[in-house]
Amino acid sequence: MDRTPLLLVGDGPHEPTGLGRIHRDLGMLLASSDLPIDLCSVGGPIPPVWTRWPHYPMGEAERAGDWGASYVAAIWASHFGDRPGILWHIWDGSRVAAYQQVAAPVRQWAYPAVDAPNRLAGLSGPAAEALKACDRVIAYGRWASTVLKSVRTTVAYLPHGLSLQAYAPVSEEEQAWARAELGPSLKRHDLIIGCVATNQPRKDLGLYFQALSDLAGRGLPVYGWLHTDVMVKAWSIPQLVEDCELAKRVTVSMTAYTDRQLAALYQACAVTIAPGLGEGFGYPIVESLANGVPVVHGDCGGGRELVPKREWRVPVREVRLEGVYGLQRPVFRAEDVANAVERALAWKATVGAETAAAYCRGAVAHLSWDALWPRWRAWVRSGL
Repeated sequence: MDRTPLLLVGDGPHEPTGLGRIHRDLGMLLASSDLPIDLCSVGGPIPPVWTRWPHYPMGEAERAGDWGASYVAAIWASHFGDRPGILWHIWDGSRVAAYQQVAAPVRQWAYPAVDAPNRLAGLSGPAAEALKACDRVIAYGRWASTVLKSVRTTVAYLPHGLSLQAYAPVSEEEQAWARAELGPSLKRHDLIIGCVATNQPRKDLGLYFQALSDLAGRGLPVYGWLHTDVMVKAWSIPQLVEDCELAKRVTVSMTAYTDRQLAALYQACAVTIAPGLGEGFGYPIVESLANGVPVVHGDCGGGRELVPKREWRVPVREVRLEGVYGLQRPVFRAEDVANAVERALAWKATVGAETAAAYCRGAVAHLSWDALWPRWRAWVRSGL
């Protein structure tokens, strides 16, 4: 049987981003499958060198001007020659727009990040036109599929999967490591309130720190753990700590932890806060639940589908428009986040830690790759 060339393009499979993780997971499953494909991928800087399947890096220089469309066309010609095949975008629609006239004999698929709609609850501009023109589009979840229906008649959806074994309960030794990693300021009876979020405008770190400050003001022995990428970018984390009067009450980590180390840190938390201003999926939401830890998130976007209890969702008080696409972003109040944290803590105390952990893990059991991969495999095969 002839094998269909299939080129994944997006963040690199080795990059510490959600899109990079999707690229890596889908790539590994595709590479080890029996599907009749000839897999290759493009994305991300070098080093490190990716060796799991044929992969070409794409740094800032290669992306310049057209998000790498001309570079990807050259990679196609070099790797596949003039064989027709599939170019699969694991990117948002605004980047896919640069590929509408890509000089390669390809059908174009997209698994696009959708984290916010326009004021008409859909998409518009070049991103909408690009996704409308794609041969196949699949959404992250139900909410994202409704947003994409503004530019396509019907859109199926399939969530990302999780390797749930990575989040199994940690040992006493791992627990001790996590508490030591959080530093000497952490007291034995402190309630650790976690947050895993990159330092970008769409992650409202100001909301997280203000909620911590509010909880501390209510007399709760809260201690913050923030896992992020850089200290100063969209937000100055040192200034947020100072302004919210949280000196020696927060540990900020930027280490590239292993899955088990990250699991130990999650499981040290009483509750986590996911401060995204719109999530199409939100890995930290499902990671927290997979580790048996309640998570607080806004009552909007794809995140609403992932948070199992309404009491853990924060009401949207206002909406505002942002950026060149006029995307709707929610406005939350820190006191509402603090209230949701207190509700989660009270629920956990009522049902008991063991029952709470089992409930949270059960809420994401359907996201196991063991359960999802057969559906993904069928979707890919149907398009070959």
